[in-house]
Amino acid sequence: MKENEKPTIVEGENTAPQNSKASKIFSERFIGRTIILLFVALWAVLSFLESAQLHRIQDLSLFLPTELFFDEIMKSPAGALSYIGAFLVQFFYYPFVGAAIYVALLYATYLLVRKVFDIPQRWAFVALVPVVLLLATNTQMGYWIYYIKTPGFYYVLLLGVILMLLAMWLSKKLPMWKKFIFVALWAACYPLFGIYSLAGVVLMALHSFGTQKKKTAPALLLLFATALVAVAPALYYYCYTSSSLVLMYLAGVPGYQWSIFGDDYFASVIWPMWMPYLLLFITFALMSALCGKKAHRILDAHYKLVQKALLLSIVGASWAYWFIDENFHVELEQNRAMWNEDWKRVVELGNVSGTPTRLVVMNRNIGLLRTGRAGEEMFKMPDGSAVMKSPVSVRLTQTGGKMAYYQYGRFSFCYRWCIEDAVEYGWKVEYLKHAVRSMIAVGEYKLASRYINILKKTLFHKEWAEKCEALIEKPQSIDNNLEYVIPRQMFSYKNTLDVDESYVEAYLINTMVSPLFVNPSPLCTEASLMHALIRKDTQLFWNTIVNYLNNHRNFRIPTHYQEALMLYGNIDRRADISKFKFDAPIQKRFRDFMKLTAKYKGMTEEEMAPYFKEAGFDDTYWYFYFFIRGIKSN
Repeated sequence: MKENEKPTIVEGENTAPQNSKASKIFSERFIGRTIILLFVALWAVLSFLESAQLHRIQDLSLFLPTELFFDEIMKSPAGALSYIGAFLVQFFYYPFVGAAIYVALLYATYLLVRKVFDIPQRWAFVALVPVVLLLATNTQMGYWIYYIKTPGFYYVLLLGVILMLLAMWLSKKLPMWKKFIFVALWAACYPLFGIYSLAGVVLMALHSFGTQKKKTAPALLLLFATALVAVAPALYYYCYTSSSLVLMYLAGVPGYQWSIFGDDYFASVIWPMWMPYLLLFITFALMSALCGKKAHRILDAHYKLVQKALLLSIVGASWAYWFIDENFHVELEQNRAMWNEDWKRVVELGNVSGTPTRLVVMNRNIGLLRTGRAGEEMFKMPDGSAVMKSPVSVRLTQTGGKMAYYQYGRFSFCYRWCIEDAVEYGWKVEYLKHAVRSMIAVGEYKLASRYINILKKTLFHKEWAEKCEALIEKPQSIDNNLEYVIPRQMFSYKNTLDVDESYVEAYLINTMVSPLFVNPSPLCTEASLMHALIRKDTQLFWNTIVNYLNNHRNFRIPTHYQEALMLYGNIDRRADISKFKFDAPIQKRFRDFMKLTAKYKGMTEEEMAPYFKEAGFDDTYWYFYFFIRGIKSN
């Protein structure tokens, strides 16, 4: 090399300081292995820690290989992405398979980002930034999974980005005059890819502007792309009667049930939800405009600092946008266990470390009733009404109301909410399965067959549908099926449909009372007793405990029911409880409880509660009666 000659930067050459400690820590081999490990770790987390959520997401989706289903999805812009997304979502039925597909597509995105923007191995972490933002759009969902209306939403953005990157890769190889044609053709794909065709048009123009030395033609291309973005949705607007002009410019971004928001929903809800989408576009725009060798030289000048910043940003963004909530995950796990008739698992999951949501408690109580353990364990586990970790009001009718209504024999209510939600969000696998079970339970076999025929067209629910079809062919076998026999025992009331105002638990508590039943079964009577204890209603308790004991003669009264008898017998002096047999240890505990009550007589209930908990009374009905207050049913 001559004395005054400057070294040439060869693409792909590691220009980081080779004698620095950073070059060892961030060597190309280290970076490559770390990235592979990150993708494997992501698959493991999704497959095992988020398996219940992935399984529920496919239950809240539907894919049918029919012409009608295809036509229905293609009625909206970005329909092709929704169709493919709905197809892929169904593989979450086996979470480890669905997660493998999802992570593989994320890895393909990473490779395409490197290819399109010419990112060398030493800066491979840069290509992970779009991947993390893509991941964040799904990991932030939480309770939103019940309210998103876009079919296949879990994959729509990812598929749109992959197609956009492929278009950019192809456009790189074209001469400038052909790029104008290609950009116009890609904008014409708006009905298939929605907003992602528009974003691709802009990014292709920015990429040309950032890589071409002469700026005149790229500047014209950028103006042309901007005009296409403004005009394309308006041109196609008249082809879609179900979308407003404003929403045409957001086609492909997941749609929500807007009516559930308050006045300040944009600032507190929509803006945080859209942040990953906006950051993703900004990231691609910066990469497009700064993808030349000059950018590499700038980055190499601060190699160690930038690499650390990238790693911290990747980890920080992943953590910040990963929805972590014990109650939410317990609800999902309980739902899966209930479909599998694993009621012991439902109860185990309900023993949460903190304050549970009402759905966790409701599911747990159903499990205790189904396993015959309600009288012994119902008040030994945490109770309360923790607010769901969601920026908007979440109704049990969407999260678990259909299951609760079915298990308590309220088949008409279960079916009613399947229909209402199908109108609002479209038919889902979960709605169809609840509709089938509810109609079989009440003997509406022709109606059940309609939904069975739909489920038979699915990939993973066909076998379940065929089993239901076999039950219809032999109705006498229904009473031997665990999915039906116990819920049908709860069907001891006049089958009418009144108003629950979306308050599932409140409605059940107010209607699961003995006077409303017709020839109640022993199981139905116990359910009524459980709800009387939750209501803390003295008169209702005496009515239900008498019915319960008449159905359980010469039988030891369960612990919590003994505790309730002692408590209400002490409160209601007119009641004579001397005829009941009480366990000596329970009698002693009650005397100790009353002594402690006298000791702290001058305190409020809030002040007294810690002392009773410390004394070990928090596993009794007495503690629930006096100290579990302010429970809000949803």
